[in-house]
Amino acid sequence: MLKKGSRRRQPQGFTLIEVLLVIVVIGLMVAAIQINFSSNKPESQLEQEAHRFAGVFNLAAEYGLLNNLELGLFIDENTYQFVGYDGLRWTALPDNEILTPHDLPENIIISLMFDDLPLEQPPLVSAELFTPDDEHLEEMQEGLSEDQKPIIPQVYILSGGDITPFRVDFSFHPQWFDAPDTSFSVIGLYSTPVDIVGPFVNGETFSAEDHYGKNE
Repeated sequence: MLKKGSRRRQPQGFTLIEVLLVIVVIGLMVAAIQINFSSNKPESQLEQEAHRFAGVFNLAAEYGLLNNLELGLFIDENTYQFVGYDGLRWTALPDNEILTPHDLPENIIISLMFDDLPLEQPPLVSAELFTPDDEHLEEMQEGLSEDQKPIIPQVYILSGGDITPFRVDFSFHPQWFDAPDTSFSVIGLYSTPVDIVGPFVNGETFSAEDHYGKNE
């Protein structure tokens, strides 16, 4: 029995961002299972990585919107991650494991493009808007060790939902034995959700018709 004057604790519910995280994780798992069961071809692994990137990018935009936080996409060789701006520098998001660095398999390469995008009007967010000058770079370097460099994202996700237009291509490393000539592209123009187009095979490349034809 409860003592007089004591209060029964109310169970705490899930926050909206926790619900979104669960939904995205489940979606990624379902997509991975569907791809693995539908085909054992190497192309399925490529498609799986493209779908993961698109899902996590869309989640990052929701995360920034709900937390009123400016985010950035940072690609370094075959690793990508999402970082947040704390007012001085771009830093990792340790409270969100999905947005932390993700290493691609050794046989897959990622390429970031900003040209030949199907833009109907000038973008609101460009990399030049956030390019730090020498003075700002020195401030960002404070507190870091000599072998550490400040993180400068290539793609920006504003808290209002606007993003830097970009295209990310996923393909097989040319030095991989019997690498299929296949690729997938993830396209982000003005805002999320981003689109997945492909596969492109036998030397085919992305064109504006691929994007607009997909949305018709």
